[in-house]
Amino acid sequence: MAERNRAGWQGAVVILFLVLWLAVACQSAAAKPSPPGGGAGLSDGPTRWLMLPEESKRFRRLDTTREAVGFIEDFWRRRDPDPATPGNEFARTFYERVEAADHLYPEEGTRGSMTDRGRALVLLGPPPTLRASQRRIPIWEPGKPGARAPAQTRSLQVETWVYPVADLPPELAALIAEEDPKPQIELVFAVEPKNAKILEGEKYLEMAARAAVRR
Repeated sequence: MAERNRAGWQGAVVILFLVLWLAVACQSAAAKPSPPGGGAGLSDGPTRWLMLPEESKRFRRLDTTREAVGFIEDFWRRRDPDPATPGNEFARTFYERVEAADHLYPEEGTRGSMTDRGRALVLLGPPPTLRASQRRIPIWEPGKPGARAPAQTRSLQVETWVYPVADLPPELAALIAEEDPKPQIELVFAVEPKNAKILEGEKYLEMAARAAVRR
């Protein structure tokens, strides 16, 4: 029964991604035909944050629907922390975070899970500590021709997300200990009225994507 449930869940995931791919492919077919892999679906949605560079290259080279299905199955299989149990706990958590990010961090024309803060939430989860502050940054505004522009600054709203390394998944904690040992990591975002951009800590998001792949 457990194996049947697991097979059914995996089949649903495959069907979901094929539907997403077909929807994008139909929209672009009139402009330019593309192969089934085509870069759509996995690489255009929030799953792009999980894809390693070699996977992106492989995905773009897919020629048939059969190859696309095999790629999707292998993609999630590599990220299943315990293949012996029904379902895929990592995938379930991932899509729960995607839903939360879409709700919390949408920006004009961009779904929340595709923004910088959405990416962080998807890959690392909610921060145990979030600090809001302001930072003065230099700005330049042109004055009269030939005149020296006066030095000016403005306040920038900053969010700092703090994660104790001991609270992170063991695989990610081990990677940080190896490449950048420290007791906690911080992600810093510049928060403007219409968007937020990551200023510091992107390397930890890249590490999280690498650590998600089961060795």
